[in-house]
Amino acid sequence: MGLFSRRTSSESDPHADAGDSGTARPAPTPVGAFWDWWTEEGRHLDPSQAGPAHAALDGLLAAIDPDLTWHLGPGRTAQHRLTVSAGGLADARPAAERWFRAAPPADATWEYAPAVETDPTAFDAVLEVDGAAVDLARVVLAVETDLEALRVHVGVHHPAFAELPERVHGPLTFMVLDWALGEDDVARWVGGVEPLVDAPSSARTVADLQAAVAVCAEERDTDVWSALSGQTAEGRPVFALARTGLRWVDAPTLDLHHALVATFDPDDRGMPSPEVLGRLQALDDSLTATIEPRGLVVARVTTDGTRTLHVYTDGEDQNAGADVARWASTHGLSATHERDPGWTRVRHLLG
Repeated sequence: MGLFSRRTSSESDPHADAGDSGTARPAPTPVGAFWDWWTEEGRHLDPSQAGPAHAALDGLLAAIDPDLTWHLGPGRTAQHRLTVSAGGLADARPAAERWFRAAPPADATWEYAPAVETDPTAFDAVLEVDGAAVDLARVVLAVETDLEALRVHVGVHHPAFAELPERVHGPLTFMVLDWALGEDDVARWVGGVEPLVDAPSSARTVADLQAAVAVCAEERDTDVWSALSGQTAEGRPVFALARTGLRWVDAPTLDLHHALVATFDPDDRGMPSPEVLGRLQALDDSLTATIEPRGLVVARVTTDGTRTLHVYTDGEDQNAGADVARWASTHGLSATHERDPGWTRVRHLLG
């Protein structure tokens, strides 16, 4: 099952003082410092036995993001795998991805992953949870598929839930989902999640859950724009186009949200005339040509004389952010920007 660790805020980076008295060099980024240490020292650690290198892992990863966790286990093509995980936290997932993209190529000894991956062998294990033995082979599920939203709602039951304290039900439920689907696919496909003390009336297996997710994956097209409509609190119509097949975890480093607002002379419903609509479409096309593929336009919302373009870029790509700001200024749009790793500003549009 591997060796897990999570840092505490009091732990520090044991490799922070690595300078010399010679020519000054720029300090490496936290990600760069990690891989420098890994190349020289870390890759020689013993995965089966805790030691100083494990403490060094704690400190170096805490410097990247304090919410990152790590896991040492067997690899799929290499002897060992080092997994650095955000633990389901959208705020930390970009850091795990940037760590992974800077990794050296996998070799016969080590491979790397930025999220917990599926582990079929996990369901042959017996965990000790709060002093009780939990045989994972006894897990059963409730599975409900919502193809319109491309989500699967899941209930997780284990007979031990009746005896275990409620505080462990949630963590154990998400461990089961991570092992069944992988951390990223839990974020991508799972909607509602509920630990079940009572067994579901129609019990499903892990294989049934995986099959339901596969159906959603088959139906999805990330390039399709869906038309959505509604109304404001004042009863004014709202029309939106959104990439409803797209999830934040599909582009985890695009963590900076830009809201670009164009104003126009509306008709009596607050909507654009055909002539204005053509100009707005030209704006949409211009923005897409400017920012993609380094960023993504994920939604367009039109209401009451305004069109808001929702754009995401990599918060560490200053050029991409500057391009968006420059484009907005050139075309007379107002612009606001904020960090939003989980795309919460557009979740109501994307599902």
